[in-house]
Amino acid sequence: MPMIGRRSWLPFVLVLLCALALGSYGYFSVQRQLQQYGIDVQQFQGLGLSARGIDLRALSLAQGDSQLHLQGLHLPWSGLSLDAPYAQQLQINQLHLQLQAPVNAAEASAPATGLHELLDSLALLPEQLQIQQLQLDLPCPRGRCSLQGDLHLQRQAAGTDQRLAIRLNLTPATGPALNTQLQLNGTAHDTTLQFELAVAGQPQLQLHSQLTQNRQGSQWQGRLSAPELSAADALQTWLGQWLPEDLPVLPRAPGAARLSADWQLHLPPGPLDAAMLSQARGRFSASAELPEAWPVPGLGQLQGRLNLALLNSQGPWLAEALDGQLQLDQPSAQLLAQLPAELRPERLLLRLQAGQAPSDLRSELQGRALPLTFSLEGQGPAPFQLQGQLALANTAPWSLQWQQTRLQAKTPSLTLADLQLKRLELQLSLDGYADAQQLSLQVASDSQLRLGQLQYADSRLQQLRASSSGLQLSLAYPADAPLDWQLQGPLSLTLDSLQQPQLKPQRWTLQGRLQATGQQQRLSGKLGNAAGLALDLELQHTAASGLQLDARLAEIFLRGGNPLQQSLSAWPPLLSLNNGRLSGQASLRLPPGAHLPVMTGQVEAKGLAGIYDRSELSGLDLRLQLRSDGRQLALELDELHLAEINPGLPIGPLQLRGRYQAATAQPDKGLLQIDQAHTALLGGQVLLAPGQWNLADEALLLPLEVQGVELEQLFILYPTEGLAGSGSLDGQLPLRIDASGASISQGQLSARQPGGRLQFQSERIRALGQSNPAMQLVTQSLEDFRYQVLSSQLDYDQQGKLNLAMRLEGQNPAIEQGRPIHFSINLEEDIPSLLASLQLTDKVNEVIRQRVQQRMLQRQNTLPSAP
Repeated sequence: MPMIGRRSWLPFVLVLLCALALGSYGYFSVQRQLQQYGIDVQQFQGLGLSARGIDLRALSLAQGDSQLHLQGLHLPWSGLSLDAPYAQQLQINQLHLQLQAPVNAAEASAPATGLHELLDSLALLPEQLQIQQLQLDLPCPRGRCSLQGDLHLQRQAAGTDQRLAIRLNLTPATGPALNTQLQLNGTAHDTTLQFELAVAGQPQLQLHSQLTQNRQGSQWQGRLSAPELSAADALQTWLGQWLPEDLPVLPRAPGAARLSADWQLHLPPGPLDAAMLSQARGRFSASAELPEAWPVPGLGQLQGRLNLALLNSQGPWLAEALDGQLQLDQPSAQLLAQLPAELRPERLLLRLQAGQAPSDLRSELQGRALPLTFSLEGQGPAPFQLQGQLALANTAPWSLQWQQTRLQAKTPSLTLADLQLKRLELQLSLDGYADAQQLSLQVASDSQLRLGQLQYADSRLQQLRASSSGLQLSLAYPADAPLDWQLQGPLSLTLDSLQQPQLKPQRWTLQGRLQATGQQQRLSGKLGNAAGLALDLELQHTAASGLQLDARLAEIFLRGGNPLQQSLSAWPPLLSLNNGRLSGQASLRLPPGAHLPVMTGQVEAKGLAGIYDRSELSGLDLRLQLRSDGRQLALELDELHLAEINPGLPIGPLQLRGRYQAATAQPDKGLLQIDQAHTALLGGQVLLAPGQWNLADEALLLPLEVQGVELEQLFILYPTEGLAGSGSLDGQLPLRIDASGASISQGQLSARQPGGRLQFQSERIRALGQSNPAMQLVTQSLEDFRYQVLSSQLDYDQQGKLNLAMRLEGQNPAIEQGRPIHFSINLEEDIPSLLASLQLTDKVNEVIRQRVQQRMLQRQNTLPSAP
């Protein structure tokens, strides 16, 4: 019996000895390998053996400041091995890993691991690993980040074939749980990876990747799919803690999104890294869809879809296909900062789809053009739509060509500095090309700009239309040279009404041509209006000479009408010209750095005839020059010749030359210089001696000189029956002009020697003498009075009353043998009424007749009544 008992215990003792030997061997082997990596065993407690395997209550490892704490380890006997990893089956109740950040750049930038190294490292993993409670304390850009969850790993190896399956569940401190599954199957030459991600049990992302290696490189193909990315917000929150702190805060991710990507790539030999990917050949396609708006920093609320396909067959990557439909709501103020507030859209819609390449494709795009049809629409207070055909370079350097592109835009109102625009409509048909060094743009003939109203200061433009049949813009901006640009082409402007204080409202047109470069800008053309006014304009600007504007008034033949009278508000309302020729020219110069322009002008007139107030005029020749430097105004009258003016008695010819200077701030208070002023009057003439007068004075005194006025012509005009005479009058008339009107005080007129003759033969005068003996001598003497002295003091007031205090010395040969007779006669005459009566008794223009009658009626209503 004792012998049998000892034999029964022997197998158990042998097994125990083998286990102890194997455990000791494994422990010392593992410890030796750990020491090779600088890992120290800090705690090793609770080692126990049982029929199921080896148990270890606690194990703590440390490498520098990083620590690994394990509790509740179980190694089944069936999972023990004499080769690494020694424990093919491992169960861990709790695993707590505290990992510190790398202490130097060398550790942080460890070289990439190749496929062979990756597969070799898989051999160190156990065939089965299960961690019930996993806690990771890891470094992250914002300090320390914690992860909790559980892990299940299975590995199978058959020769060089490795298979790995990992299921990892993570429970963040906040938010739903993350569930991941990874399957890795591969050999040294062929590796397949499958990855799945779920949030709170809802599938979010699937990845399938296959990498095959040979001597020429690697073939990599795969697919990324996220058909229902409904937990993007939770993923963003979880990933946010791993992003650098200096990155801008990202907006909340959309509640729903769809993503997918496919690729088939050939990679050169070497480790799989970014440098190798940049040298890859093959195809890549991606698709993204945001059914709900997503706030993107610097853009706005973005939603829509976008599909992209890239191809690389022998050189750089090419865009093979591009289409999509994107919507941007509430665009950021930063994106639209350069636009006026009235033009900023509330929504942008972009549509892209495959198109046809243009027939005249630029040489820069030959063989690398991606044809597209595009549409960009803006919604809001100023809606617009841009659509057309686009040829986009699908590889560097970038370039694009657009054809049949049409822009339609409108806005109810727009304010640009001092300009106020209303009802702006724009329709442009555009062709063009652009790349990194140049841009060209052509405007088609059906392009047009419409503007309901433009207000600038006291000027208002109504119904403005601008068009061009071939306006071209070209820019060159090479990296090693300054910007060079050119704009040229015809330009047409039509304006239904221009309301400006100096102009009468009417239609205006401009037909011109624009030629502009960075060094010189020029606009030339013809400006005209509905009244028939025509101006030749030339506007030019250069950096050296500044701004220059030249305008020439085409010769006007007034017999066919007076466009100036119908155009200028300042045209005297009582002046109308119906004959003669009129021309003029003007220029404006604004040198560089100057703030005030220099303006010059010249007006010439030949043979003008017409009416001024109640006077007819004819034969007016005029040459007037104007100059202003912004501070001073100068007018120079080189010539004024008036054949005749008739306010009731003919005056002329009249000659006048002079100049006028004034400050532009007070143009009516300048200095008047008269060089020549004289006119013929009743067979004589009236002269004004050269001199200067300051219009700022309260009154102006003009010393008029009368020479040789013939009484015979005066009495022919004077409407008094039986009055005749002869003789020539000379004198001085001090004409005073002030705010109340014109007046003469103590003017002097006298007859030239040897005198003359007066004859006053009237039945009414004879009857007066017969009824009044005191007047009989006077009436008889005046029937044939031969005078040697005729002198008169003349006074004329501002109401038009003329007072003459006359002294006559002479005789009548028929009275008392011609004894000397002296008369003192006082006469009073209403000159306006006299002139009116002279005009009404003659054949005058009907306009003058009406004005005379109206004037007489007004004077009768304003004159004080007799007491």
